[in-house]
Amino acid sequence: MSQLTIRQVSKSFGNSQILRDITLDVETGSIMTLLGPSGCGKTTLLRIIAGLETPDSGLIRAGDREFVDCAKGIILPPQQRRLGFVFQDYGLWPHMSVAKNIAFPLKMLKLPRHEIDSRIAEVLSAVRLTEHAAKLPEQLSGGQKQRVSIARALAARPTLILFDEPLSNLDANLREELGQEIRQLAQQFGQTCVNVTHDRREAQLLSDRIALMKDGVCHQYGRPEELFRAPVDSWAARFLDAGNILPARVLPELSDAKAEVMIPRSALRLADNTAKMDQGKDEGIEATVLSSLYIDDRYEVVAVVAGHPVKLFTDRLLSAGQPVRINVARETLLSYPR
Repeated sequence: MSQLTIRQVSKSFGNSQILRDITLDVETGSIMTLLGPSGCGKTTLLRIIAGLETPDSGLIRAGDREFVDCAKGIILPPQQRRLGFVFQDYGLWPHMSVAKNIAFPLKMLKLPRHEIDSRIAEVLSAVRLTEHAAKLPEQLSGGQKQRVSIARALAARPTLILFDEPLSNLDANLREELGQEIRQLAQQFGQTCVNVTHDRREAQLLSDRIALMKDGVCHQYGRPEELFRAPVDSWAARFLDAGNILPARVLPELSDAKAEVMIPRSALRLADNTAKMDQGKDEGIEATVLSSLYIDDRYEVVAVVAGHPVKLFTDRLLSAGQPVRINVARETLLSYPR
C-alpha cells in the first residue's frame, strides 16, 4: 500500500525547469531516498512535499489526504500536512532541554499532559536517551543531538518524516550506526520516510527504495540492490560507483567497440598464474598494479588495464608496478551503448 503518491510533478524557476513529470510511490512504513548530484532537483522535490514550494503541475497524496492537486487548485499549507523533519544540523532549540525539545511540537498539537509525557518516555527509550532528558543540546554529542531530532519527529506521529542529509554531519563510524538505527526505528514505529542525499553510501544505509535523479527527472527507481547491480546506463553506473566502467574494446570478444561495459569489482579475480607470468602463461587480461591497500578485511587493488584503471579485491598484498593477469566473470558484465 502506498503512503505517498507523487504524480507528474513539475517545477520551474524562471526559464529553468527543475523538475519534469516526477512520478513515484512510497510504500507505507518504508524509507525512500532521493539521490543525485547537486542541481538534480531532489531538494526541490522534498520542499514541494513539505509544502515549502508549490509545483507548477502534478498531484501529491499522502494516504487518503491530498497535499497537492494543481488541476483542482489544492495546495495544503505545510502546517496542515502533519510532517516530521530531521535536518543535518539537528534543528534543536538550544535553550530547551531534550525533553522540552520533544514536547514542543506535542504542545502545539494541544495533547494532554499525560499523553505528552507518555510519548516523550516512549521515544527517549527508543533512541536510548532516557537518562539525558534534562540535558541541554550543547551537552550532547552530534550523534545524540540527531537522536533527539529523530525522537522529536517520531513523537508527533506524523504522516511522513522528511530527512535532509541526516548523517552528513557525523563521522564515518557513527554514520553507519545511526543509519541502521533510523531504519530500525522506522520499522518499529511503522513510519514512512523520505530522505534526500547526494551520498550513495547514505542512500544504501537508509533506503528501501532509491529514486536516482538527474536533470530534474527520475532517472532510475528501485531497491538499492537493483540500482547498484544493474544501473540503467553508464552515467548511473559512474554516479553510483557500481563497478568498473571500461570501453568494450578492452575485452577482445566484445565486438561493439563503441560500447562501454560495467564490470562489478567482485567479478574480477587475479588469475592463478599471475605469479608465473615469466613462464609464458597467458590466462586473463594483462594489467599493471597501481596500488594495493589493506581496507577492512581485504586488499583493494587498483590496476591499469589497457590504460584504464580498475579496482578489484584480493587476499594478498601486491606491489606497485607489478604485472598481473585478471580474470573476468563475463556473465556479470553490463553493456551500455555510447
